[in-house]
Amino acid sequence: MIIFTFRRYPKRVQNSSSKRLRENLTSKDLKDKLTEHIALLSIQGIGRGRFHSLVKTFGSIQNVFNATENALESVSGISNSLAKSIKSTVDFDKAKEVAEKIIQLGWKVHFYNDDNFPKQLYNISSKDIPPILFSIGKEIIPTDKLIGIVGSRHATETGKQFTFNLAGQLASSDIIVVSGMAEGIDAAAHKGALESGGHTVAVWGSSLDIVYPPSNKELAKQIAKHGTIFSEYLPGTDPVRAYFPERNRIIAGLSDGVIVVEAGQKSGALITAEQALTYNKELFAVPGLPSSKMSIGSNQLIKNGATLLTSIDDIFETMPRLKGEIKAKKFKQLPDMTKTEQEIINLFTSGPQQVDKISREINLPVPELMEFLLALELKGIVKEISGKQFILSEDYI
Repeated sequence: MIIFTFRRYPKRVQNSSSKRLRENLTSKDLKDKLTEHIALLSIQGIGRGRFHSLVKTFGSIQNVFNATENALESVSGISNSLAKSIKSTVDFDKAKEVAEKIIQLGWKVHFYNDDNFPKQLYNISSKDIPPILFSIGKEIIPTDKLIGIVGSRHATETGKQFTFNLAGQLASSDIIVVSGMAEGIDAAAHKGALESGGHTVAVWGSSLDIVYPPSNKELAKQIAKHGTIFSEYLPGTDPVRAYFPERNRIIAGLSDGVIVVEAGQKSGALITAEQALTYNKELFAVPGLPSSKMSIGSNQLIKNGATLLTSIDDIFETMPRLKGEIKAKKFKQLPDMTKTEQEIINLFTSGPQQVDKISREINLPVPELMEFLLALELKGIVKEISGKQFILSEDYI
């Protein structure tokens, strides 16, 4: 059910094509269609499932409103009291007010039965298809390749760095990275895709005029400019706990496959994983140490049959149709370095590196290697995260 909530929010996410979107939304026919969708969905007891059942039975929303109470009751799930509500409690004036607000905000509107609706969502359960989606940013087309990445909000530095690098590699292979813009793994996925010049999609558990979490305000601006933000919520809708599982079904539905990185035992990422399996999507999980609370959920997914993922190659082996030419990763300008320092830095394109592994790769004794790593750390290029493991500093990725 869509709940009407109205407040003033002076700051909202804008996108460069808002003028064009506003022009697309000012036609009377489109405004009327938006109004009737909002009016039906605003009725207490009308959710996605009943909405689709009613429209399928009567052919259009207008026919639903014109139907008799007896005819409405003949539809599965429609009680006598709900039929009476449909006939007597619809507030078209309020619905029209909301529709005009959406037009004013410049959001793009995607009705479930229109050409601009993301076709990927037609492959999920019919009761889970959102009747309306709102978006800012780029279009999603049927031929797009999309991979969802989800995980803990309280991720480790290693997990975030791995996610950042993996998302960048996916984006460099023309694969759209989908996530929920939460802190931790989600944010790292979006940032990795953006840094590689790729397309990323954020699905929100709030309306498009309320950035959540507020700490990701700048990230939201970058996604709106270079990617896509989706929401199914009306203006002024705050994020509440119940909306995040709803958001997760859209992440799973849009994606060809879903990757879980660092999920605890009760992580919301596990809900996305379950939905991905329900929708017959490929499920991947990144393994973690048995002692890590952040990896209990992801390790369990692997035990239950999820594909173990340690690199992008695991995705391409499972889903070869996604493989494309990976563009060279572009790093920010680095200070002058010695040849050995450059050899060390080149190893970090695949994520965090253990000292022993670096030593083997460049054939350099560990004591001598540690001197180079210390020099790189003093320059602010790398940093030690745990147990003689180093990552590239965020300033240079």
